Amino acid sequence: MIKEETYNQVATEFATAIGVAHVIGYKNKREQIKEGGIESFKRIEPDLEINAIVCDAIEFDLYQELQRSIYEIRQTKKKLKEITIYRRAFKLATEQAYGVYNEAE
Repeated sequence: MIKEETYNQVATEFATAIGVAHVIGYKNKREQIKEGGIESFKRIEPDLEINAIVCDAIEFDLYQELQRSIYEIRQTKKKLKEITIYRRAFKLATEQAYGVYNEAE
């Protein structure tokens, strides 16, 4: 465990607030349905997909582009669900980064 003085020193040195994430665990679809029922899974499923999109963006070094695309989409389209915004933003970020465009849509 890191001492409080170390946290304060790092926060001062980098001029930002810091914290430690507490991992609460991860369940797959089957485990979540078994524990909370199908209705609870339907409520959290979009959140799990958003988390997966963010993880993919971080893994492929597209997080900054993802956030820019999310901002742009929110400025132009006000009545979209959160998951739709993230899906479109990830698609835009990957297209911009890799120069691949899907003409089918």
